[in-house]
Amino acid sequence: MNDEDLSFDELTETQDATKQSTRRGRRRGPRRRRLLLRALPVLLVLLVLGGLAYGGFEGYRWITSNVSVEGEVSDFEGPGHGEAAVEVAEGDTGTDIAATLVEQGVIKTTGPFVSLFSNTPDAAQIEPGIYSLKLEMTSADALTALMDPTNLAGHRVIIPEGKRLTEIWEQLSAETGIPVEDFEAAAEDYTSYGIPENEAGSLEGYLWPGRYDIYEDDTAEDVIAMMWGRMEEQLTSREIPEDQWHRALTVASLAEMEVRRPEDYGKVVRTIENRLAGVGEADGASMKLQFDSTVHYAAGKSGSVATTDAERASDDPYNTYRHTGLPPGPIAAPGAGALDAAVAPPAGDWLYFVSVNGETGETKFAATWAEHTENVKEWQAWEASN
Repeated sequence: MNDEDLSFDELTETQDATKQSTRRGRRRGPRRRRLLLRALPVLLVLLVLGGLAYGGFEGYRWITSNVSVEGEVSDFEGPGHGEAAVEVAEGDTGTDIAATLVEQGVIKTTGPFVSLFSNTPDAAQIEPGIYSLKLEMTSADALTALMDPTNLAGHRVIIPEGKRLTEIWEQLSAETGIPVEDFEAAAEDYTSYGIPENEAGSLEGYLWPGRYDIYEDDTAEDVIAMMWGRMEEQLTSREIPEDQWHRALTVASLAEMEVRRPEDYGKVVRTIENRLAGVGEADGASMKLQFDSTVHYAAGKSGSVATTDAERASDDPYNTYRHTGLPPGPIAAPGAGALDAAVAPPAGDWLYFVSVNGETGETKFAATWAEHTENVKEWQAWEASN
């Protein structure tokens, strides 16, 4: 059937139906676009509201950090008055310093100072120590003062590793003005500081070497408590049981005093343990340590001076040429390297060691007497040529 077979009316109806069908199909695309166009303003409104909410939150946070809820400005007007001694401890963050400043009455609140600290790269270089500041300073002035080393107050003392108590007292007295006699008297009742009673009856070796900032009005007791506090932290951080503190410090002090190179500390500790246990050539019998450092301690000597026959023959309990085993206690203040070595020495079968170069501190270790004899010849040759 074709168009010629249809009547005019039928043909008209067919064409109308086709047009309507086509129009319905075409309307689907524009309708979707119109829906998206209607939704877009809503989405934009939601995004704007979200941005305003976030901005409001950040603004609120800034305001609450810099202005008190009563509307009071959170910083002093400055420039400050009077004096305030403020200690910046090792490892303090900007927040830690701010809290200390508030506590000492230097700044009013922490917010402005922390913000300034975070945006000042050089603030991270503030040295630990005691600073002389003013009361009621602005946060900016306080930060500037802390960044100026000339504001460091008190006494800065650096105690080297390997110093015995008599040397420590002399140095502390010279740099703080506290009499040596005050330190000696304060050290007599060593257990009052929390140090366990020990065989030596002394706090020798129990004071941590390092840098200390000491207030003008600190006493000998204050200084000892501070130095022992540091040592206690070192012992506990290494998880050394309290009943092993004295032995660990004794062994560490021997390593500290017997060799100059830190890489040799562990070998000295292993040699000590091997001689006490009688390994190798010792055939199970405990050997005397025969350390000159302990003889020096007994004789009140220091440095690398030689020991005499009389000193090595003395009956002093610290004379390890005469007595088997460890001395009664530490002979000096060990540092971190020696203490680490005492806790975890390397494996080895060494029984002997000798320094073969007095200039470099090179030390050679041996498991047999024959090998040790050759090392001693090398030391003697260096001595002869120097």
